[in-house]
Amino acid sequence: MRMYMPLYFAYGSCMSFSDLERTTSFEYVGTGIVFDYRLAFSAYSRTRQGGVADIVYAPGEKVEGVLFEVPDFKQLDKREGHPNFYRRREIEVWDEQAKTVRIASTYEVVHKKTPEIPPSREYANILLEGAKRLSKSYQKQLQAHISSLWEKEKTTG
Repeated sequence: MRMYMPLYFAYGSCMSFSDLERTTSFEYVGTGIVFDYRLAFSAYSRTRQGGVADIVYAPGEKVEGVLFEVPDFKQLDKREGHPNFYRRREIEVWDEQAKTVRIASTYEVVHKKTPEIPPSREYANILLEGAKRLSKSYQKQLQAHISSLWEKEKTTG
């Protein structure tokens, strides 16, 4: 009989298998959608040298991400700075057809900054590489959002 491990919803750099395996073992489950949230870069990370991904409550919007089974959250909690930088919380994650919902853990920035902080090129590339499993339209939306933050930085920075 197969034992099921806790579910983890990744929407940032942890969508990348190579980035996540630096932290923990995992089993890929599939992709999912969290409704009434949007992706934002609302915290600065010294490690990543730029803005890092977060989910922000936004009625009518959605965040796509990757679902994994993980053995536990000890290593992920450490990586994400839980509970001070990111806090782990449970969230409803829907399948691509929005027919089935599961409860998964994810991480949300504790002290959100506005305006958003542009991500570094390296971090953005890791995030976009992990997003290749998501819908084409969401990938384009993600790329456009990141590009707009870089443009704003050029004009204001």
